[in-house]
Amino acid sequence: MPKQILVADDDPVLLSLYTRMLAGTRYAVSRASSFAEATALINLNSYDLLVTDLMFPDGVGTDLITIFERKQGCAKCILVTGSGTEVNLKQIPSLAGYFEKPLNAEAFMAAVTKILA
Repeated sequence: MPKQILVADDDPVLLSLYTRMLAGTRYAVSRASSFAEATALINLNSYDLLVTDLMFPDGVGTDLITIFERKQGCAKCILVTGSGTEVNLKQIPSLAGYFEKPLNAEAFMAAVTKILA
């Protein structure tokens, strides 16, 4: 069974980019375009990795990570931000990767592969 990844970002262009980058890999990808949609998917399904934006119109990615950590005991997350907001990465135990936008596709895919190995 392929590893399950949930990608959450309110930018449709970035959701498409994630889909293209992960197409043809051994991973199954679910997409969420809002905090509420991502929360619903987390509550309904099990994922091996959450990739989330920091800022959503209806929530914050760090809160989404907390929800994910509560549902998935050994959660692994990648946080992506373009906001320039300071994030205390030490307060997020499941954080396995942190990227700033614009996203470096090679580094992102290397991190996904390493995390899910």
